[in-house]
Amino acid sequence: MVLILGGFHPVIRMQMAGAVPTIALSAALTIALAGAPPSRPSKNGAVPIEAAADAAAEPMLARILQAFDKAQRETTSLVAGFTEKKELKLLARPVLSRGEFYYNRPNQVRWEYVEPDRKVFVITEDMYIAYYPALKRAEEVPIKKFVGKRLFRFLGVGQSIDELGKYYEFRLAAQSDIKDTHLLVLVPRKKKLAERVAEMKIWVDAQTYLPRQLQYVESDGDSTLLTFEDVRTNVAVAASRFRLELPKDVVVSESFNGFSLGEQSF
Repeated sequence: MVLILGGFHPVIRMQMAGAVPTIALSAALTIALAGAPPSRPSKNGAVPIEAAADAAAEPMLARILQAFDKAQRETTSLVAGFTEKKELKLLARPVLSRGEFYYNRPNQVRWEYVEPDRKVFVITEDMYIAYYPALKRAEEVPIKKFVGKRLFRFLGVGQSIDELGKYYEFRLAAQSDIKDTHLLVLVPRKKKLAERVAEMKIWVDAQTYLPRQLQYVESDGDSTLLTFEDVRTNVAVAASRFRLELPKDVVVSESFNGFSLGEQSF
C-alpha cells in the first residue's frame, strides 16, 4: 500500500491525451504510472539502474524490498482509515483531513474524505469520478482519455518494486522514528520528477511490510504526510463502494481538474 496513487505518483499532474504529463502518489497515493515517461536505456545500451541495484549495495534493504514486494503481490484488497497532514508555506498552520481508503485488485480505488469537508474520488477500469458534495459539483472522465497505461494503483498497492525503481532510488534510513517500522527514503532518479518531488518517505511495518505512514516533500518545501490506521487486507469490499450515485442537482463536467489529496492537486 505505498500510495503511489494510481495513474500518478504523489505530485503527478496527469494531463489529457495529446499532452505530455509531468510527474509528481504514492501511494499512494493511487500511486502509479499512467502517463509517466518510459525509462530509456543509457547511451551504451544499458538498462537504467533500478531498485535491484540499490538493494544489491545493502543486504538489509534488499530483504525489506523483497518482503515489501511480496506483501504487494499478496494484497488483493485493502481498507484503511487515513489522516492527512499538509504543511504548506503559504499557511501558518497545517491542514488536517481524515477519511477512508478502499482498494480492490486490480484497479478499483475509493478515497473518501470525511473531515473537514466530504469529498469522494473513485477510480475503476473505465472511469474516474470526483464528487464534491458541498459544491454540488462532480467530474466524470473516461479512463481511456488519459495518457499511458491507464492503470491506477495506490500507495504502492499492486505496484512492484521494479516499477517504483524506475523512478526512485531507494535508501534505508539508519533508524526509524516510528516504533516497529523500517524507514525507506525514495529520491527521484529523473530530472522531471525531481522538479516536483524532493523525496518520499515510506514507513514500512516490520511485521506486515505494508506502509504505515507515507510522506512526500515537494521541491518547494511543501509536504504531505499520510498516516494509516486500522489497515485490513484481503477483506471483502462491496462493489457498491466503487459506484457513485450523484444527486440530480449536481453539475457534472467531463474535464479532469486533478485528483486532490486534501487541497493538493495531482
